[in-house]
Amino acid sequence: MKNDNNKLSRNSVRHDAFDRAGYEEILHQSKELQNLSMEGVQALNTFAEMAEDIFFALYKVKPELTPANELATEYLLNHELMSKLIESQSYKELREYTQLDELGAGLGSKALLENLLKQLEQDGDLKEVSNKINDAVKKQVAIPSDDLHQRVASLQSKLRQVVEFATDKAVAEVEDVEQVITSWGLNQGEFTRLPYEKKLELLHILRNQRKFKDMSNLVGRIRRLASVSRKAKLEQRVELHSITQGADINHVLPQELLALRRPLLKLDFYRRMMEKQLFQYDLNQQEYVGQGPIIVLIDTSSSMCGHRESWSKAVALGLAEIAEKERRGFSYALFASNRAALITDDFQIGQHSPDKIIKIASEFIGGGTNFEQPLQWAMDKLRESTFSKADIVMITDGECAVSDEFLKELQKVKEQKECRIYSILIGSNPRELNRWSDAVWSITDLLDETTVQELFQKI
Repeated sequence: MKNDNNKLSRNSVRHDAFDRAGYEEILHQSKELQNLSMEGVQALNTFAEMAEDIFFALYKVKPELTPANELATEYLLNHELMSKLIESQSYKELREYTQLDELGAGLGSKALLENLLKQLEQDGDLKEVSNKINDAVKKQVAIPSDDLHQRVASLQSKLRQVVEFATDKAVAEVEDVEQVITSWGLNQGEFTRLPYEKKLELLHILRNQRKFKDMSNLVGRIRRLASVSRKAKLEQRVELHSITQGADINHVLPQELLALRRPLLKLDFYRRMMEKQLFQYDLNQQEYVGQGPIIVLIDTSSSMCGHRESWSKAVALGLAEIAEKERRGFSYALFASNRAALITDDFQIGQHSPDKIIKIASEFIGGGTNFEQPLQWAMDKLRESTFSKADIVMITDGECAVSDEFLKELQKVKEQKECRIYSILIGSNPRELNRWSDAVWSITDLLDETTVQELFQKI
């Protein structure tokens, strides 16, 4: 290889030190990318540089190709592949998920490289060009530029097909990941701050373990319903009752505010405000609206296994979404019989932890059903807390009685802490729950969203 060749670029996409540092950080954290790069070099000696180029092309705001005359000859195939990539319509779709997004760019790069490598290994014409490049690099001899240009030029149509196929696969991959992230609410909070390696680990669990794959769409649907219901609740929280007098500037009649625009009336406006004589709307709250923490008690007895478990935990995560948006505490307990310990956890305000989401979705106890144990835990939490007006939600399919003595204590704590208990009963008799719940919904069709919507608007 001539020394002059060493002065030419090895990368087909222009980049700076920050771009390279970003790629090396992703490569360092991704064993899959490392393995791909090493495997790819066996098929094409310039594959490692192709991996860099693909990441730059996906991540950078305005990726630009290196002019062919500034590129070392052996990287001509890379250059043509990158040129075809940037021209493709699928690339523009892919960029919506990857631009300035390390996770998207890393996953998009992996998917592209996997499919390009398959083509390099399987297609006879591509293997012939790759072998010619590999031989020249190993022997450190210059490749006749005209010869390589001619060979690559003859493959234009094939290169375009190869790139379009690989890019379509990459789009499907990142769209699937985006759907998982959105469904589980990972596009906010702590997940966005995690290292790339930890994000991959969590996504691998959510995308590959059967339980999470089955729950993904359901969780996403219930969380969207939570957002819609919360918006409706905020809009319907108050109603106009009458006109009264006071000093609440937020509810003052518009004609009163007109006085502020007239110097002669301005001083009179402030006088009447000090004396609470401004005309304003009298707004009455339509119904009780919880303001304290949300506590969810989830039955995980044996009969809840399967779709009932997935549904109840999806509802719990919808409630966690509401708590997060309204800056309220969120706690839950998984319960079964009193012979098994509760599984409990708290979601701190402003810390939407992916590990906690995985914990609530994955844990299960099994066995019989006991109501007193989780209700006692909820009462203890309320006694320890300075909060009032908590909302307690129990989701169960069981029937079991609480003692009269326990019920008296429960009612006492409810009055002291001004809390409410809402219960959702799946396919059983609500008689026992009616004794101590402020509202009970009996549900048989888990696809019916009416009950969940009513619950979310009450919380």
